[in-house]
Amino acid sequence: METPKYSNRLVHETSPYLLQHAHNPVEWFPWGPEALDKARKENKPIFLSIGYSACHWCHVMAHESFEDAETAKLMNQWFVNIKVDREERPDVDALYMKALVELTGHGGWPLSMFLTPDQKPFFGGTYYPPSKKYNRPGFADVLTQVHERFSGQHSEVETRADQILTKLGSSQTGHAKGNLPDITLIDQAVDMLEQRFDVDYGGFGSGMKFPEPMVYTLLLRHWQRSGTQPPLEMLDKSLTRMAEGGINDQLAGGFHRYSTDKEWAVPHFEKMLYDNALLAKLFIETFQATKQEIYKNTASETLDYVLNELTSAEGAFYSSQDADTAGGEGEYYVWELKEVLNLLGPRHAKVFARYYGVTSSGNIGKKNVLRIKESMEKVSEAEGIAIFEVQHILSKGKETLLEARAKRQKPATDEKIITAWNGLMITAFSLGASVLGEEKYLTAARSGAAFIWDHQWSDAGLLRIYKDGESKIHGCLDDYAYFLQGLLVLYETSFEFEWIDKARKVADKMIDEFWDVSNAGFYITGKSQAPLVTRLKNPADEAIPSANAIAVLALVTLGRVTGKGEYQKKAEETLVAYQPRIEKSPPAFTGCLSALDTFLSSPTEVIFTGPKDHPAFKEMQATVQEDYRPNKILLWSENEQTQKELPLTQGKTAVKGEPTVYLCQKQTCHPPVQSGKALTNILERPQEIRLNIFDLDKHAKEVQTKEQDKFLDAMGEIFKHSGLGSKK
Repeated sequence: METPKYSNRLVHETSPYLLQHAHNPVEWFPWGPEALDKARKENKPIFLSIGYSACHWCHVMAHESFEDAETAKLMNQWFVNIKVDREERPDVDALYMKALVELTGHGGWPLSMFLTPDQKPFFGGTYYPPSKKYNRPGFADVLTQVHERFSGQHSEVETRADQILTKLGSSQTGHAKGNLPDITLIDQAVDMLEQRFDVDYGGFGSGMKFPEPMVYTLLLRHWQRSGTQPPLEMLDKSLTRMAEGGINDQLAGGFHRYSTDKEWAVPHFEKMLYDNALLAKLFIETFQATKQEIYKNTASETLDYVLNELTSAEGAFYSSQDADTAGGEGEYYVWELKEVLNLLGPRHAKVFARYYGVTSSGNIGKKNVLRIKESMEKVSEAEGIAIFEVQHILSKGKETLLEARAKRQKPATDEKIITAWNGLMITAFSLGASVLGEEKYLTAARSGAAFIWDHQWSDAGLLRIYKDGESKIHGCLDDYAYFLQGLLVLYETSFEFEWIDKARKVADKMIDEFWDVSNAGFYITGKSQAPLVTRLKNPADEAIPSANAIAVLALVTLGRVTGKGEYQKKAEETLVAYQPRIEKSPPAFTGCLSALDTFLSSPTEVIFTGPKDHPAFKEMQATVQEDYRPNKILLWSENEQTQKELPLTQGKTAVKGEPTVYLCQKQTCHPPVQSGKALTNILERPQEIRLNIFDLDKHAKEVQTKEQDKFLDAMGEIFKHSGLGSKK
């Protein structure tokens, strides 16, 4: 093996992203005391580069600039250069991303920030080309300008950095005393989202689209609470388009990061564990609400993708798959029409191409991202063949293309195990097991939870990263909150008390590490970590849900389950602390609004007794999960210990030794029941479900009528003022 020409301190790291830069001519440091002390001692500014292994433009900038010896010479001469994997240090990333937005009005990765020697941000951007293009300055020019500014205008740089830091600090304050956000803020958020909704293709806005699962979760909750149809229409339209679009891998399942167009047709091809965890959960819940098979099937395909591609031998879950291969971004996933023709033959290729929108011109260069363009019914009618034959052709075609794709170079997998994202996946698999009835999903959830507990937890708290047998980096708030939620959902599926016991320990440590004793709410960085220049809270949702929001959701549930009032109190104080910020922009806080909905709702309490392996027990478990009930508590009165630890189970015993369920809802408790049918009869009925919800033709006619009315009103005004409309 050829010895690399260059090596730097990143060779000792385990992060695949950092290791990608270990042989750059740049003298990279990881974030830590050595680099920060060097900057202070030598009074050098810091160049901070933050990215992640599946980031396409991170790779581009690395190849163009960080592998270039002349550019590296400038970087090494003038700066202390620090490389950060944002997935390892989301707190560092969040701080300097907010600084970049403050500086420029926008953010993104790669994040390229310049800091004073004491870590204060004063200049930054995202991707810089090697020379001026794309309406961006060249990176060498940026390095020169920043060096000259820091050297010649030092006091101005310090003043600017202090101003930015002051703004970042002031944006984090809350108030420990005040009122809960009003429940009508959910209505306001939904109304504002409706204004931005794309009625043609679903999603929000008119350009590139992100899945935004927390937004759709709030829409689903709003529908469940209010019974109004617009939220469900937006949800149905968007999720159907996502499921049928190129953002969803039509051959092997699993969602790509986002769509580069408004039609969900051409994705940015990286696949992230957190996206697939959140979307699998969302599709399962939407299946519960609507009973539409497309949501059930998409959820199953997504969970199976994670099992097949992102699950370690030890049972934990890897963080991502790359967008790039040697052939270029997305080459693993796209197809030319002639390839499909050669693989399937003319007759089958015609059916397959029609269904998946494969053309000679393609939708990405001359190649095609598969997405569902026509229904099976339309293909059947157009081709004059039975639907069952269309299904057979499509099924065999998928198998054939998957076999062919397996011979291509596979995108790299980032095998970091991130505690937070594993927590999200444990939640998704647990819900998948209880709703879809698949034992393999419960096995996956158990294995993931056991791995995190065995490798990432100690009395000192959670660690964030596991890679190559090494656990490291203190956990951030999202590690605690997401894992806590996962443990609680895993208990509701398995009724294994150990997960409640572990959840209490995680919750207690989370409060100890992250709670703001002055202004309430949770910091995203714990007190055990080396301090940054300021501590952020981040109650707003970003690419992943607000960790504060998930902490509130989990604490509300844990408080109800254990009867421990402190958990409920901390949840309430957190919502109070963020009330002013939520009121300013409700759609930015969909996670916190979902948590508010849970906090203010009367839970449906379902207490199981008797042997849990009994068929009647399992039947009643399945009955509870048939419909969407986001604010429910499921407990098993297993024995005297659980009755002592879980107050709601006290006094609940199996009638004649047979499985029995005690149901309380809307502050009313019902007599115990012993069958799924009896339980169905007393459970509150779900909202009315309207299939084929979104009627685009009807909507178009309504819009046309409104526009015509506006036109006639305007013409009437013109006639009135011109006198043309007066009678002679």
